[in-house]
Formats: sequence, C-alpha cells, structure tokens
Amino acid sequence: MAVIKLFHELLLLRKNQWKSKKQIKELQNVKLKELLVVAYRNSAYYKELFHQAGITEQNIKNVALSDLPTIDKTTLLERFDEVITVSDLTQEEMRAFDKEETISKKILKDNYHIVHSSGSTGMPSYFLYDEAAWHQMLLGIIRGALWNMSLPQMIKLLIKGPRIAYLAATDGRYGGVMAVSDGIEGLNAKEIQLDINQPTKEWIKK
Repeated sequence: MAVIKLFHELLLLRKNQWKSKKQIKELQNVKLKELLVVAYRNSAYYKELFHQAGITEQNIKNVALSDLPTIDKTTLLERFDEVITVSDLTQEEMRAFDKEETISKKILKDNYHIVHSSGSTGMPSYFLYDEAAWHQMLLGIIRGALWNMSLPQMIKLLIKGPRIAYLAATDGRYGGVMAVSDGIEGLNAKEIQLDINQPTKEWIKK
C-alpha cells in the first residue's frame, strides 16, 4: 500500500464512525446482500444449498439472516472446491503451495494470499483472498491500530514509519502473522522476525 493511498482510504473508513446505528446496519445489510449474490453466482455448493432452501437470485436480497443455510467445517473441507467462488484454484493446489513454499512466498498464482488455521481440531482449514480482498482486510487491521490517533498523529506516524512489536507463531501461514507482516509493509515499516526461543544477543545481531 502506498502511504498516500492508505491515508486516503483510512480517512474514508473513519467517516463510518459518525454514522448512526441505523445507517451502519443498513450498510452491513447492503454488503451482506452483495456477498450472497456473489456466492450464488460463483459457488456451485452455495447455489445448490440456496436452492434447497428455496432461495433464488430473485429473492436472495429479501431473505432474513436467520433463514440462510449454514455450513460446518467438515463440509467445507470435503467440498472446498465447490464452495469457493473462483474456478482456477483447488484445495489440493493450496495445500501443495503451503507445503512446498516458505511463508516468504506470499502469493499463489500471482493473485491469491493463502492462510490457514492451526489445525487444532484435525486438518487445518485454508482461506484465500484475492488482492482486493486482502487489501481491504489489511486496511481494517491498520484502521484498528490507529483508531484513537488524531489526524496529525496518523500523518506523522505514517511518514516516519512506526515501530511495532507483534508476538505470533511463525511456523505456518497463520492469518495473523501473514496479515501483520503485510500490514507492516503497508505502514512503510521494516519487518524483523525474532525467535522467542533465541537469546536476546541473537536478536541484537539482527
């Protein structure tokens, strides 16, 4: 993210804090309906699921949130390739990319950011973001980090480059560490990964 572009987008997001509760709910509802249409048009699994629930593209924007069908992790893993809304990627390709490439290689097929869960309940779940979705997610994280700062403070920080400490597991493509790594780059800061199992003198060398 270029700093000027980032700052402009942060300002646009900050305007949402002045919206009324009703306006925020209306905005959330609009975004949800847009997402449902994307899922209906591009996910074979969700289109099938919606049809089973009597939901069509014509009435999907009028369906109550409580009437939407749900999905569990087992189904997601078993039918992943039908669930996702892109046709040029499979779960097998994502797992192969994660297994064969180090986390320093962040993007698959020049477009997809891949992250996964810890797999504490069995097989890890994988999640993918295209560049636009990843950018929006990072913007939300950065907004949260800078939320209580005044505009002059934000400008000064973004120009100078912040110093950030973040503790996380780095032995996989976990969402937190991958997002923070890219977010740090977006804030014009330098990233240094330090192993907490190493003595501090090793940190100093870095």
